[in-house]
Order: sequence, then structure tokens, then C-alpha cells
Amino acid sequence: MSRLPMVSLLCILAACGDAGTAPDNDGPAATAPAFAAKPNPSFQPFAFTVSNCLENVDVSGTFHPVLRGIPGVDRHILFHINAKGTGVGQTTGARYQWNDRLFDNDHVLATGQTSFILNDNTRLIGQGGAPNAVFHLRIKVTVNARGVVTVNRFVVRDDCR
Repeated sequence: MSRLPMVSLLCILAACGDAGTAPDNDGPAATAPAFAAKPNPSFQPFAFTVSNCLENVDVSGTFHPVLRGIPGVDRHILFHINAKGTGVGQTTGARYQWNDRLFDNDHVLATGQTSFILNDNTRLIGQGGAPNAVFHLRIKVTVNARGVVTVNRFVVRDDCR
């Protein structure tokens, strides 16, 4: 199975910029924390093929990633993806819906090695008589002290129902 575009969890590593100060302030200017909360309003397309134990299903749609950071001694990052799409079975032509959310909550040290682990479930819902499928996702990314990704695992296990 090809990697889901949801591997965009790596965007967790993107740095947030500084916010500006208020104009025409006679007192000392105060800037926002360097790691202020910044939601990402973008919608990204995805397309992949997945096996639902009966046939391969071509799924496509859009996902909306949101990344929020909380300043502190370590960087607390909250991440979620809302995904919505449809699928068509390659053999039967059966129709499927993919509507899901994935969540992650990490503490990123300012220096040193960091690891992110996401364990979640997602569902492909069959329309009419098509079977449903549950997928157990496990994503692990490790970044060493030099900022190099040393582990990047994406494992999907299906559970037909």
C-alpha cells in the first residue's frame, strides 16, 4: 500500500514565526512568543489505494491539518487532521466513504532527540452492501539532535468487519 498523505505529520517540525507588535504604542513593544499558536487553514488533496480484505479501493478527497503550539520549557504541540473522501472498489465498483480525524499530542524538546508516535484507528465505510473496514495506524518519526530524521515508520493493519 502506498503511504497515505497523512504522513504530513512531519509538518509538526515546521517552525512558527514571530508575530508583529501593535502600531503606535508609546510604551515598550511586546512581541508574541516565538512559538505562538498558529492554526493552518489549508485543505490538501489525498489519493491512495487500500485493500479492505475484499478488493482494492481507490480513495481520494481532501484533508485539513491543524497544528497548534503551546510555549513553555518544552514545546507542546497539538496536531489533528480532518479527512473527507470517497472510494470506489476496483473489482466490484462498490462505493465507500472516508470521513475521519487523526489526533496527536507531543512534547518537543528544544534541543536533542525527539520522537513522535501516533496510534489511531480510521474507517472506510461501505455504502449499500459493501463491507466496512477498520485500519489501525501506527506512525513513528524520530529526529536526532542534528535535526535529521532517523526513523520514519508508517504501519497500517486492516481489520475487516
